Amino acid sequence: MINKLDVETIKGHIATGTVKKYADGGGLNLVVNKSGSVHWRLSYRMYGKQKTITLGHYPILTLAQARKKRDDLKAQIRQGKDPIRKKDKGNTFKDIAKQWFDTNLAITNNKGLPKWSEKHAKRIWKSLEDNIFNHIGHYPINSIDSVKLTEVLKVIEARGSLEHLKKIRVRCSNIFVYARVKGLITINPAQDLETILQSPTPKNFNSIKLKDLPDLIKDIDGYDGEPTTKAGLKIALHTFLRTNEIRFATWDEIDFENKLWIIPADRMKMKRDHIVPMSKTVIDALKQLEPYTGQFDYIFASTHKPHKQPFSENAMLYALYRLEWRGQMTVHGFRHLASTTLNELGYDSRFIEKQLSHETKNKVAGTYNKAEFIEGRTQMMNDWSSFIENSNGQIIPINSKQAKK
Repeated sequence: MINKLDVETIKGHIATGTVKKYADGGGLNLVVNKSGSVHWRLSYRMYGKQKTITLGHYPILTLAQARKKRDDLKAQIRQGKDPIRKKDKGNTFKDIAKQWFDTNLAITNNKGLPKWSEKHAKRIWKSLEDNIFNHIGHYPINSIDSVKLTEVLKVIEARGSLEHLKKIRVRCSNIFVYARVKGLITINPAQDLETILQSPTPKNFNSIKLKDLPDLIKDIDGYDGEPTTKAGLKIALHTFLRTNEIRFATWDEIDFENKLWIIPADRMKMKRDHIVPMSKTVIDALKQLEPYTGQFDYIFASTHKPHKQPFSENAMLYALYRLEWRGQMTVHGFRHLASTTLNELGYDSRFIEKQLSHETKNKVAGTYNKAEFIEGRTQMMNDWSSFIENSNGQIIPINSKQAKK
């Protein structure tokens, strides 16, 4: 067996960013993925079939450890023992996750409504498919320990997606709890992992200072990526909506005649309809997208599956990274910037909180009014867009005489 890789060679392969598989020998391969993650795979034949098993992520699993694992597994294979054990078929992590998922889909509240909305359920399953199943979905659920699970979750942590990490960690924990209740495992390997994984805090929602706004505007205007992503960034800046409120927007929510964007309750964090007064800039940005996505349901339709899904959850965030605002600005940062600035400029805090959709949960449902303060909010949103549009090289206070010329 000839070992072909060494640490320096691996660093070189990773640095190129090329999506590729690099062989070390004996069926061991280093795989560089499009997402940027790097992991080890072992290819082998068993019962006349070619099989592949993921060993772990580099550099968490070092080259020496990967070779040791390869040698141990190949010794096991020579004894006729398949690392992917047939006797556990039906009890893989993905199998149990599906049982847990279906169980929750069937749960309803005292009003007969489903526990999960259809869109929420799809997001849950897709998050597991994209981040967990490709790593440990085929593993027997009773073979996954805290070390293995941490290895997978660390990949998400390394991307800086800490809110996403928290949600996925909790979902994995719930799946393991389900398996424990079913008598398939005795210990939940996800328990207490929050103590060794980073947690989302306000500092992860980076936001620029007002003095940097002109530079950010210029960069967004000059963005040469997908038109949907560019429009999404501009609309996020002008409306300070959340990422998913923008992502899953559909054309039937837009009332161009009345200059209103009406987001239904099932798409809002607080589960209440939300009205967004649209400035001329926002309307123009949406109309410029019509030739691209007007024939689809989603305004920000995916370029790969425009009939089925919007652009990815991180499309706008990665665009900010590409524009070299990483560590300085996030999509959530647009909300922080608008809220801070408008409060400092003396706008009615009720207008701002309403526009941020910050209604408290204990507010009496019968008195909730999605159009509350609509006149004041409309003026505020038009002022905010005017403020942004006039921020070419200098910051002009909204209420100044110069801004009103």
